[in-house]
Amino acid sequence: MGLGTLLERALSGIAHTVRRPSSAEQFRRADRLRHEGRYAEAGRLVADGLSRSPGSAAGHLLAAYIHFSSRDIRETRASFERVLAIDPDHPRALLGLARLALEEGHPEVATPYLRRALQYHPDFPEAAALEEMITSWSSSAVTSVARPAALPLASEARDAILTRADGEVVFVQCDEQRQPTLSHHVIQIARIAAATLARAGLGHLRHAVVEGQREAMYLQSDGALVLSIATPVAADARDGAAELERLWSEHVEGSGAGG
Repeated sequence: MGLGTLLERALSGIAHTVRRPSSAEQFRRADRLRHEGRYAEAGRLVADGLSRSPGSAAGHLLAAYIHFSSRDIRETRASFERVLAIDPDHPRALLGLARLALEEGHPEVATPYLRRALQYHPDFPEAAALEEMITSWSSSAVTSVARPAALPLASEARDAILTRADGEVVFVQCDEQRQPTLSHHVIQIARIAAATLARAGLGHLRHAVVEGQREAMYLQSDGALVLSIATPVAADARDGAAELERLWSEHVEGSGAGG
């Protein structure tokens, strides 16, 4: 046997030893990276896995979650819909589309997705929580601003909004044209979070941070009132939390706003 043949066999053995991960392995690795906040790496793994396994519902579901982390709503919705094209009754995809509809202020669009999820998965607590929440909402989700004023905000903080749990806006401080949209968005987030926590037996919403592509929203609540501010996503999270706590302490506690 010549040297060339031996070398060829050796290289062949090495090639067989270094096995390329399967798509399923890539998706599992991507999910771990996603939970660690390493979205770019996770996205590359998912894209590679889907290039080899385009019919994977798990892969498209992961893609939806990763797109949502960067607030790319169009691609998030498209990925959830690809999951349903593969598995028409996939509970997580149905829940995802329902949440997108709620964020956009369309509970009437969200409800059929939730009912469909619960029809085939009756013990799905998150879907049940959202359906109960929608049922409990009054027809008037947002009322007019009752007490306009000006709050001194830290340099990077903006869009201060104070609402009641029933949807009444007590106070809002932002660009006038954005007031209805932002107020509705805060109320929707607070209601979804509160319903999910209540369903899990964890009490009412106290603190939350919602990170978007360009800004982070900080919320604080006592069950009756919800205060929210926003900061650029690059700002120090400790500063945002401290500013929210200061505003709550100085302008909500003892102010009679909850009365």
